[in-house]
Amino acid sequence: MHARLLALSVIAFLSAASASIAGTLADATFHSKALNADLPVNIYRPDGNPPDNGWPVIYLLHGHDGDQNSWRDLGNIQKTLDGMIASGSIRPVVVVMPGVKNSWYVDSADVGGPGDYETALTGDLRVHVEKTLPVRKDRQGRAIIGLSMGGFGALHLAYAHEDLYAAVASLSGAIWQNVPATDLDKTPAELKLIQDSAFFHRVDRTTITSGIVLPSTGDHFSGSFGTPFDARRYNEQNIFTTVAQHVVKKQDLPATYLTVGDDDGFSLWRGAVALHETLQADNRKSELRITDGDHVWDVWKVSIIDALKFVDREWDGKGLQATVGSN
Repeated sequence: MHARLLALSVIAFLSAASASIAGTLADATFHSKALNADLPVNIYRPDGNPPDNGWPVIYLLHGHDGDQNSWRDLGNIQKTLDGMIASGSIRPVVVVMPGVKNSWYVDSADVGGPGDYETALTGDLRVHVEKTLPVRKDRQGRAIIGLSMGGFGALHLAYAHEDLYAAVASLSGAIWQNVPATDLDKTPAELKLIQDSAFFHRVDRTTITSGIVLPSTGDHFSGSFGTPFDARRYNEQNIFTTVAQHVVKKQDLPATYLTVGDDDGFSLWRGAVALHETLQADNRKSELRITDGDHVWDVWKVSIIDALKFVDREWDGKGLQATVGSN
């Protein structure tokens, strides 16, 4: 209830602020070579003229069973952007919202999955946007944000292509750790059975500590990591693997913003905390927010505001130091 009331009050404020400044939100499609198919997108373009070097651009990703219209129809993103730009909370920005089915934002054509969406987004879509819109073409002018499945996707794409994005934000992201070597040959059903026992470890009668955050296996992966679910393939493409590789090679990572509800029905706070701890252990730039609420739009319509502010600070490479917050 608190999250819903906060969402309504924020929307009312932003609607008032945007009365004099309004961007445009338009449907578009383009042909993706990687998919050998058309890719639908919604594109927000701010009011006014772009600066000489172009507007910064954010790629905003939908969740499972969503599409390119999710942020428009359920997230009130146009009012939020209009209001924040009008009030000076963020600078004018182009926002691109692709529709990628339940692809998990990875390449999967070789295993009969939804298709090579990672290549389509980081290559085909990015090139198309930079050819047809007055946007910046440098890393410091590009960021990526997503919710739930899109939260995983944003992190996966940002970390695997760290040269492309200055910042990444995950809202209630579907973040899980790698499947341990001892469990790689377990069936998806067997992995599902040990999820809670793998996470909660009883040290003694009164002390419980956290363990491994195993992926939630099921039909929701839609063959993106093989059919049946292939734990080895998942590990190869998982964000914890990519982070570890960057740590070993001392490579840069985009500034990271993580937020999740304390009542998330999928317990996705487990993965958010684990990733934040992993990034902090190597002194990577990461901010964590545990907010009030479940895995719902009332939470995301509010949390997107601070995520946009975080990204806006990174356009100049002047982001804040890693912090932990609780609202």
